Amino acid sequence: MKQQNQIVMLADTFPAKTHLLITCLTDTDPLVASFSSDGTSFEIYDQSFFAQKYLPQYFKHSNYGSFVRQMNLYGFTSSRLKVGVCRLSFHLKLSG
Repeated sequence: MKQQNQIVMLADTFPAKTHLLITCLTDTDPLVASFSSDGTSFEIYDQSFFAQKYLPQYFKHSNYGSFVRQMNLYGFTSSRLKVGVCRLSFHLKLSG
């Protein structure tokens, strides 16, 4: 865990920490969150567990709504992939 904390400290911006978090989950807990197969987006399958267990390890909070708002500030959009299922996909909108 100490090594992971050191790596998280090296990722000092929100996008860098988010990328590190999703990369870690893709490798270790893909049922919670993972990158899409083409790598252009990531999906969060278990929002509650993601917020309670993983957000505090990378950020100073466990508020999922704050995480989504921050994603939106960086130009990401979210969409529900299935009705009635808490599965969100985040994509970065590129202009131009």
